[in-house]
Amino acid sequence: MKVLVKSVIAAGCALAFSLGAASAEMKSAVTADELTSILGEAGLPVAVIEDVDTKTPVARVQAGAVQYWIRALDCAGSPKACSTLVFFANFDLGRDATQKDFEIINHYNESQVFGRAYVIPGRNQVGVDYVIELEGGVSSDNITGNISRWARVIDAFIASFRQGHDIS
Repeated sequence: MKVLVKSVIAAGCALAFSLGAASAEMKSAVTADELTSILGEAGLPVAVIEDVDTKTPVARVQAGAVQYWIRALDCAGSPKACSTLVFFANFDLGRDATQKDFEIINHYNESQVFGRAYVIPGRNQVGVDYVIELEGGVSSDNITGNISRWARVIDAFIASFRQGHDIS
């Protein structure tokens, strides 16, 4: 997982340098093409699809051994530009969730400022999410920094879960 965090942080830094003067540009929403470009410039393999029900962009990203998704919300216009990006990663437990899993998730949520962990009942999964809000305008540097932070959120979640189950 350390490799994942280092590669995503490095990609975020590379993106920051590649944006150059564009970093002063403010964004209050992004289209599917812009999201693909931002993640692609960060060196993250991404495939964007359209949600069948909402017709909004959903990105599937592969970062090392971790696959995560980005759901775009609060979208308007044509092409749709979205002001909220919800990053989330779910992990299969391979078993039913236990009381210990709920305790670990609660501890993570109590001890971390960024990211929200959860258990998905009936699917034998746990996960973590992170929201990036663009409404009102943010710089490209802010978006890049949030993508790097997301990598640290995943790393902290995995470390917390492993530590809680005494897994190295």
